[in-house]
Amino acid sequence: MEWKIYEEWLDITLYRQMTNLIYKLSSNEEKYKIYMQLKENDMFLEKPKVDMETAYGLHYPGEVLERIGEHLTLTKQTYRALGLALARMMPLQETCMFNGAQKDLFWKKMKQILGEKDLFLISINYICEEKEKNRWKQAMHAYPFERAEEMLFAMSILPDDEILWEGIKQKLADSFSKNRKISVFTEWNLFVWMVGKVMTKLKGYRKKDLDILKLLAKLAVTNAKNADAVLEKRMRMFGYSDKETAFLNFVLMYFVERPDRISLSGLTAEKIGLNVLEAFLPGKETYPEEAYVLCSRILRTYGKLSVRIDGKERLEKCMNETFRVENVKTFLTLFPFRSNEPEEWHYIDLTEEKWDPLVKELSSEEFEACVTDTLKGKTYSTKSLLKYLERYENLTGKRYQDVFWKKSEPELYAVFNRLILHGILDGKKYLEEFVKDYKNEDPDLEKKWEFMAGYLKSEIKDLCNEHSYPMLKFLINEIGMDGCEFLSPWRILKETFSLGYYAIQHRECEFFSPVLGKEEHRELFSMVEKKFFYEYPDIYPEYLTALLLKESTALWMEQSEAYELSKLLLPFISDSYRRETLYQKYMTEEDRKRYQERKEWLKEQKKRMERWKTEKNIKQQFNQMLRENRKTDKELQSIYEFYKNGRYSYGYKKLYCKIVSSYLKDDFAGTAKKPMAKKEALYLLKLAENMYQDECMELTEINGLIERAEVA
Repeated sequence: MEWKIYEEWLDITLYRQMTNLIYKLSSNEEKYKIYMQLKENDMFLEKPKVDMETAYGLHYPGEVLERIGEHLTLTKQTYRALGLALARMMPLQETCMFNGAQKDLFWKKMKQILGEKDLFLISINYICEEKEKNRWKQAMHAYPFERAEEMLFAMSILPDDEILWEGIKQKLADSFSKNRKISVFTEWNLFVWMVGKVMTKLKGYRKKDLDILKLLAKLAVTNAKNADAVLEKRMRMFGYSDKETAFLNFVLMYFVERPDRISLSGLTAEKIGLNVLEAFLPGKETYPEEAYVLCSRILRTYGKLSVRIDGKERLEKCMNETFRVENVKTFLTLFPFRSNEPEEWHYIDLTEEKWDPLVKELSSEEFEACVTDTLKGKTYSTKSLLKYLERYENLTGKRYQDVFWKKSEPELYAVFNRLILHGILDGKKYLEEFVKDYKNEDPDLEKKWEFMAGYLKSEIKDLCNEHSYPMLKFLINEIGMDGCEFLSPWRILKETFSLGYYAIQHRECEFFSPVLGKEEHRELFSMVEKKFFYEYPDIYPEYLTALLLKESTALWMEQSEAYELSKLLLPFISDSYRRETLYQKYMTEEDRKRYQERKEWLKEQKKRMERWKTEKNIKQQFNQMLRENRKTDKELQSIYEFYKNGRYSYGYKKLYCKIVSSYLKDDFAGTAKKPMAKKEALYLLKLAENMYQDECMELTEINGLIERAEVA
């Protein structure tokens, strides 16, 4: 923690360097445990960012006391820092850390400089002079406290002293009330330390004179906006704005350690964090740097929510839908988290000078990326775009347009297209330069045009605007349909109109662009049709068929042309569905009538042929069955089963009846008896019964069969 409010009292950096030096040199085996115990009530005890040895080349405490004046001006702040460090670290000090009278001389000089009434000297003496402890405690009680930092420092020396607490509590409360001089933002750590120390003292305290202290303690465990923001309203009565309350609500909740602290990963903590973001990030007004540092911490901590808020899993998405980034500080706070945020939060509108500082705050790559996103996503007039690009060049010393020669990125394609449409870039001129290099067989052609060729190709592909076709036509006329490896008109056309084999087979190709006129369509079709005819004759009919079946083709091809073309194509179309569809689409009424009549005739002939084949197959089955069972004891059984199956044959029942009845009549003809086994006689009776029911034979005919049957 940083303690700006104490900078006029002591050199905190030197204090930390000295305490750290003593700690490192101590041979006490329990020094870590002792250090952590000291830290509980020491406001300033932390590891320094730069240690004493590195900062001043001083390697032991006595040397510091003797020679620090060579490096620093010896002020009251210096003496307080070194004296307090010696006092606090007494449990870890050792005799070998000092030579001769180094410590005594410093002690004497410090007392002369500070004087007995100095709060820090009183505190140092209280810690060090065991025999005079009571005297210095009374001096502490009698000290004329006026400022919050004095009272809180005294509490760090006498944390459990009730006399001190009773003597300062009202003044302390007043220091944090309406007339406070303590900044919530720059001295937030003072609030945290104070709440952490007074919350137990306030437990069960019912008087209203310390209400502000109780409210601050409550902020550590409650969302200030809960219950119609009652807590927020009460804080206003003590001179705290809603933004200050939101700031304190989070830092106290997050940093004050108490038994009943709320879960830092819970819904309440997430909502308190969201309150801070919504307090400081919107709008044009800016706030102290500490507010934005806190917003960054919140975004890091709660980027992905453990508990979703209204179904949203990221804190940024919970912010008001009308939120806009309107100042540089908000921009820089959100920028590190841009991958999870709406792109427009990172637009840099260089037509407004307020965004100029970002050119120094961001790396050149980051700044360029944001400019690219802005040019891609934000709408500008041609005049504004020219101003934007001019200001970019003034700020960076580079032309933005040069980026298209240096790299290829998806976002840049959209920007290139926009600059072409506004006439700021001239695609035709780029193509003329390319053709010149191509015809001159420039050895560095591919290297030079490695990236720019891709942008030109994207501008032509899909024929997306009025510039596309003239550029394509120019390229075809100058370097031919095939062009070169990395800029081929034919490849562009195949991608634009889906002219690949698979796409043609699946009717995905469509020769149409909204920006082309009728004559331009016909002109381009003529070039493509020749390419197919000479180089892809195997799919030439399929290509034309696919085009004729697309509705958009009628927008540029005359009906009469389509009719004649379809007549020529029909004999070459093997796919019946395509042939049928094409016929229905382009033939005249008379053609359709003749086609339908022929279709019906072919259908009838097909049915007759299928019936003839089926009947033939049934007769062959019967004959095969007879060959296998003729003149055996299974003959009538097999005939019965054949007929039984035929009874349920849709459309062929009469045929089965005719086959079986004819055979039986012939087989039982004459007057001679036909001997058979009893089993066969039973099948004859079953057969006779079924055929009589089906009206296949008359009763007299059946009687004739039975009369000639004889059981052997």
